[in-house]
Amino acid sequence: MCGRFTVTTKDTKKIADRFQVELEKALAQGKGGSGDAGPAAKESTQAGDPDGASTKEKSPPGMGRYNVAPTQEILVVRSSPDEAEAEHGEREARLMRWGLIPVWSKDLKVGYRMINAKVENLGKSRAYGPLVGKFRHRCLIVADGFYEWMKAEDPKQPRQPWRFTVDGGEPFAFAGLCTRKEWDDPEERGVDPDGFLYSATLITTTPNAVVKPVHDRMPAILPTPEAEAAWLDPRLTTEEAIAMCGPLDPARMQGAPANPALNKVGKGMAEGPELLVAPTA
Repeated sequence: MCGRFTVTTKDTKKIADRFQVELEKALAQGKGGSGDAGPAAKESTQAGDPDGASTKEKSPPGMGRYNVAPTQEILVVRSSPDEAEAEHGEREARLMRWGLIPVWSKDLKVGYRMINAKVENLGKSRAYGPLVGKFRHRCLIVADGFYEWMKAEDPKQPRQPWRFTVDGGEPFAFAGLCTRKEWDDPEERGVDPDGFLYSATLITTTPNAVVKPVHDRMPAILPTPEAEAAWLDPRLTTEEAIAMCGPLDPARMQGAPANPALNKVGKGMAEGPELLVAPTA
């Protein structure tokens, strides 16, 4: 599974150019929303002057994140809902809740169980089967790294987190599925003002040679901008979409131990660049 990831960049132009999408509208909604954007969306502490003073700098919603966790808002790119526009490559960005809330669900708690969608189950899943064949429900989840946990040889010892990156830390896209449903409670609904709760899940697949020593699953990463465009294309069939969700070429990936502070979950979760690498002894 993949239960945490990173979007460390705060450069909105870089992300907008990389994913061919206009970000300002989505990020403006996030600044005014009430959903759980995570600690870095509120403020992040960075090194300041040479004497070690620190300054607080707000990050764009969904960005500047070193520890994105389930139920938080994530930055998603999808095709325009208009099919003609989608066929011409028109896209939109949106902040969504990580953890898919199916249309029949009345409880946000179901999202905790639906942060990942196994590619092997996409075609037969009651939740994911109706989504994978429809372009409006396929999406790109923006990231620049993800974490997996290696079990310790001694079961009494904590697991060791590892961070994996692509092409030296460049932004990439997880293959994702998304949906929306009417939701009355604005605090639970999050950033969107139109009365809908938008949520997403990322697809997982078998691990490649880089991830396999650490974990038996990895996220499905779309390998190129062309593959991302194909994933969003209305003409893509269900079978073709499922076939795209294989492990990324291991030659393009790097992995290294990360900070065990990532093991803390819930209130008071750590956030910051110090999480990316294991502390030196």
